[in-house]
Amino acid sequence: MLLALCHLQVSGQTLTNAVPSSSLPDAPDQEMLPVAQPEPPPATGIPVQWAADNQEWKGNVLTLTGRGEFHYRDYILHADKVIYDRTTTEVQAEGNVQVAGGPNDVLINADHGDMRLNMHTARFYKVNGSQGVRSAGRSIVYSTANPFLFSGRVLIQTGEGSYRIVDGTMTNCRLPKPDWQLLSRSIELTNGEASTRNSIFEFLGIPLFYLPYLRHPAEDTGRESGILIPVLSNSSIKGFVVGEQIYWVISRSMDAVVGAEYYSKRGWAPNGDFRYKGPGLDHLTVRWNALLDRGVEQPVGSTLAAASASRQADEELLALKGHDFSRAESAAKSPGALAPANPQPSALVPAPVAMELVNQGGVDVAADGRKDLSPETRVAGNVEFLSSYVYRLVFNDNYAQAISSEVSSNVSLTHGNNGFIPSVSLDRFQTFASATNGDEARIIHLPNLRYDVLDRPLGASPLYWSLGSSLDYLSRSEPQFHARNVGRVDFYPHLSLPLSAGGWSIVPEVALRETGYSISQDPDLTGARDGTPTIDHKGLNRTDIEAALDLRPPALERDFSLKGWNRELRHVIEPELSYRFVGGIGEQAQNVLLADTTDIATDTNELGFSLTQRFYLRPMDEKPCAPEQKSPSGECPARPREWASWQLAQKFFFDPSFGGAIIPNRRNVFDSTLDLTGVAFLTAPRNFSPLISRMRFEAVNNLRIEWDMDFDPKTGRIDSDNVFAGYSWGNTTVGIGHAMLNAVDENRGAASTIQSQQVQPFVSIGKQTNVGFNMAANAGYDFVQNSLQYAGVQAVYNWNCCGLTFGYRRFELGSIRDETQYLYSFTLANFGSVGDIRRSTSVFRDPTLPPAY
Repeated sequence: MLLALCHLQVSGQTLTNAVPSSSLPDAPDQEMLPVAQPEPPPATGIPVQWAADNQEWKGNVLTLTGRGEFHYRDYILHADKVIYDRTTTEVQAEGNVQVAGGPNDVLINADHGDMRLNMHTARFYKVNGSQGVRSAGRSIVYSTANPFLFSGRVLIQTGEGSYRIVDGTMTNCRLPKPDWQLLSRSIELTNGEASTRNSIFEFLGIPLFYLPYLRHPAEDTGRESGILIPVLSNSSIKGFVVGEQIYWVISRSMDAVVGAEYYSKRGWAPNGDFRYKGPGLDHLTVRWNALLDRGVEQPVGSTLAAASASRQADEELLALKGHDFSRAESAAKSPGALAPANPQPSALVPAPVAMELVNQGGVDVAADGRKDLSPETRVAGNVEFLSSYVYRLVFNDNYAQAISSEVSSNVSLTHGNNGFIPSVSLDRFQTFASATNGDEARIIHLPNLRYDVLDRPLGASPLYWSLGSSLDYLSRSEPQFHARNVGRVDFYPHLSLPLSAGGWSIVPEVALRETGYSISQDPDLTGARDGTPTIDHKGLNRTDIEAALDLRPPALERDFSLKGWNRELRHVIEPELSYRFVGGIGEQAQNVLLADTTDIATDTNELGFSLTQRFYLRPMDEKPCAPEQKSPSGECPARPREWASWQLAQKFFFDPSFGGAIIPNRRNVFDSTLDLTGVAFLTAPRNFSPLISRMRFEAVNNLRIEWDMDFDPKTGRIDSDNVFAGYSWGNTTVGIGHAMLNAVDENRGAASTIQSQQVQPFVSIGKQTNVGFNMAANAGYDFVQNSLQYAGVQAVYNWNCCGLTFGYRRFELGSIRDETQYLYSFTLANFGSVGDIRRSTSVFRDPTLPPAY
């Protein structure tokens, strides 16, 4: 009775109720107590499928003969004969055995083997195979950046993704004849990493050397901390170089390399880098290099010019180079221009010749990073510290970096919301006038607070307003001149009225600018102090009113039919006139401390013109294209391309003295000249600026020519003439760059002329990673110094998965650096390289940089 009333629960029931069965209604659809349904037993075993020419069951044993196909999990087994025991999940395969699939794209070919499916273990004999290689029809596709190919007498699988190869080989090359392979008695593959001991490296079938231990990632994301391949090289100034680095995988998103090199002639050179990659655009990269130099012997005495480094007064506006004074300053800082080529006897030190040790070591640390705090707010920066310009000039392996005299750092916090952009930044700019320590200029903004407003409508009116404002605490120092603890406030609102009608575009603009300084300067107008100003601790307030008008008439167009070429030519002329007036500053501009482009505003009353001609070419026949590109008529219009353009521009100054801001016989750079050309030209009052010509030519496929020229009608000479040209056909690219400069310089407070003329040819055949023969060569020759400052050539031959590289580089940077480098590298694809060719020493152009022409 108790059992009937209490209704004990059993495991096969899903519901229970204590109501006695005698109260159940008659109608089945009104039952209060559902019928108990037994739960199905949990699934056991391994789900399998099979197909074969012949199938035979004997109890729980299935035998497949003929070319059978057996599926289990994500794997497919092919064999001439398969025996499967469904109670133990054991499988025996014989004859042309192949296992493929799995998360790592495993492919195993064997003579015979056996498996235990539920334990994921197996044993195969006379085996070869791969991981990370996928067959797509007759072609083979690498599904990972680190494919792993192997062969062996026995392959033992001890678990999911865990293998041991007995008496086998491993390689990244295609079998059966790999370019290189490692031979070992035992190879372990566990958790995406291959390791082996006591192995022999074999190249093109020739045993080369013995490796006591080796670990190598065998997966796409596999990174393993460890010791990298040593660096061995030779240099005429470094001597014999041996180096080693340790790679440290900090986390999934961070890693680091720390190491050092030993220069037999100079000393120890520690180096390393750190990388972090976060979500979105978040990143941080830090690179550092240093040299603990024990010194190099250099002669002292009457063989050295006493004033070889006294050029600090020549570069009075040196700090503004970072904003644009481009070619003039670049040539002034070129190594060959650091000292006179033939010093006069009066400039020599009357002392006996002797030798002394000169320390040329230093530290160079650079960091680049960004962190997005929100969709509107970010922190970004680019920071570099260089302790010695001589260290960069002598030991930097990159030619462009070695001759760069600038070190710039900036860290900023920016918030942009609907055109309102408050920001705070820390800036440090340093530029070197020569290789002498201390011959440099520094400008520091600590901090720079800005609030900018982009153009936006003024209420419901057609006017637009914008604002630029800043609050700075800055300092500037250079030899014989130091301005510290300078406060600056700048307020710069704009008001504009864009108008357009009938193809005409007219933009009148007015602005008011108020700038206050806590310290000013007194210029040296007579040259008594070699042009160096003095500090005046009185404050300075600069106020100006500005008006501008930009006028763009309708573009003139005309089409020409070139039936012989089956092309249509369109000639477009785009004229532009501009007028600008600034008043209220006057001679006060000479008393403003110069730190950046905010400080070079002057009075001006100028008229400028620009005339641009463009030539477009397109086929006359329309061709079919993708549906989304079709015109309403259903055809795909031939797209024109610009194959040539030519711009001429010049300014006329109604106020030739710029309100009295010009200092005669000096190098003057103002805001109104800076936006026209980067070459300084003002040494006296004048009405006409140089004529600016900018030409681009791309009429021939794969040919590009760029010609930039500045002609000064007052002096009757070309201030700058730069030509860049390049042509590509097949896998070959040839090009040349020519730069000529006749710019205003300053020497002891008096205007002078600085000259530079360099030519830089280059040629590349193929790419550094292409199969077969590839080559690159480039050079830089200075016609003023009559010297080959740089030359490099690199030849590469790549097999299927390895490559051999030889290179030669030559540096001749005045008396500071005279170096010859012989480079080599042997590279194993997806493995590593032995040698001293790195990104900084490669003659091939960095593929991450813009095209060379």
